[in-house]
Amino acid sequence: MKTTASFNIKLEKKLKVERLAMEVGMKIGRPVKWTEVMNVLVDQFAKDAIAYIEHTEKEKQTA
Repeated sequence: MKTTASFNIKLEKKLKVERLAMEVGMKIGRPVKWTEVMNVLVDQFAKDAIAYIEHTEKEKQTA
C-alpha cells in the first residue's frame, strides 16, 4: 500500500506557495519548502477550509 499520494496543482498556484515559503524562510532564517507550507495548510487549516466551502455553498443557495 502506498504511503503518499500526489496532488495536481496548477503551476501559478505552486509558484504562489513557493513565494510564500521563501518569504517566511527569510523571516525565520531557514529554508522553507513549498511542501512544508502545503502540509501546514492541510494539517492545521483543513477544518477552516471545510467551513469556508460550506459557508460559500449556503450563500449560493440563498442568493
